[in-house]
Amino acid sequence: MGAFRFRWTSLFFYVGLVAVVAVAILGIIKLQEPVTDWLSDYENSMSKYKVQEIFDEYFKDPDAEKLISMCEKKPEYNAPDTFETAVDRFELRFKGKEISYGYAAGTERKKIIVKADGVKFATFSIKEKEERSKYGRTLYELDGIDLFYDQPTESGKVKVPFSYTVYANGMELDETYLVEENIKEDPRDYVPDGAYFFTYKRYEIGGLYGKPVFTAKDGSGVEVPLSFDITTGEYGCRFEYSEELKDRYGEYVTEAMHGYAVYMQNDARFKTIKQYFDPDSELYQNIYENPGSFVWEHDGYRFGETELSEFFDYGGVISCRIAFDHILEKKKSEDYIDRIDLTVYLHECGGEYKIFYMVTN
Repeated sequence: MGAFRFRWTSLFFYVGLVAVVAVAILGIIKLQEPVTDWLSDYENSMSKYKVQEIFDEYFKDPDAEKLISMCEKKPEYNAPDTFETAVDRFELRFKGKEISYGYAAGTERKKIIVKADGVKFATFSIKEKEERSKYGRTLYELDGIDLFYDQPTESGKVKVPFSYTVYANGMELDETYLVEENIKEDPRDYVPDGAYFFTYKRYEIGGLYGKPVFTAKDGSGVEVPLSFDITTGEYGCRFEYSEELKDRYGEYVTEAMHGYAVYMQNDARFKTIKQYFDPDSELYQNIYENPGSFVWEHDGYRFGETELSEFFDYGGVISCRIAFDHILEKKKSEDYIDRIDLTVYLHECGGEYKIFYMVTN
């Protein structure tokens, strides 16, 4: 077996062969570069890639305020709602939901419908750009975005005493929202100076995203509770009678009216009751000048249970209702019951409240 002998000619051959192969590979790669560039240009010009790019940028993780700023049509809202309210409301259409898209039929895949949990909340469209790709192909860009907003259709109404102030979601309601006033719900046909009828006014507000929350304040600026009437579908409150006034003046009014009843039956003199009445009032003179007008023959009397109610402060004038049985007794005869039911009005006179007007109920 012969020994191996190194030959320089063999080395040169293999080195040359490697060089030739390398040049061939480089040539092939060089030839492929235009092909790759051409394919890249082709894919980048396809509309579906632009659609995906737009979707990823604006709708994959939507920003409600940004989308609204890009849309020509803005959401509707009415005070007390604000633009921020409208943005928050629109955000509810997609927040926390699965966002997907699809092509609108008959639009040559140029209009795209965007849905949240399968419900449409936006569309966008693409259009051809004036410029062309490197190899002259059509390029696309965003044409416009349309958003679908909830319509603000919620409404509410409230009825309150005429002197009250009403608020909806913290906003004071002015005459713009006043739909009815001077609603009289008062059995009285007349009230003296300083008092007034219990009348009401009604407000209505609409075009809101949610049911309005009503609050109200009385004439003194004190917040008052409102209740909902399911039969009328409105909130409201009524004039409130005062238990505090009843506690303060109940005994005084009872003494005055019991004394008045006794006096009118000739069982007392006028001086026993005159301190309860305003001496400058017409009532005072009528009582003084007409003693014994309705005397029923009797030789004793007593009072049944006295009912005090409807104490109300008009501001300078107080009214209340008092009712009781004045029971006139006569031996060997059946008792005569004189039913007294009066609304009396008091005002300040000489530093204290005195009766100046009263009416029979």
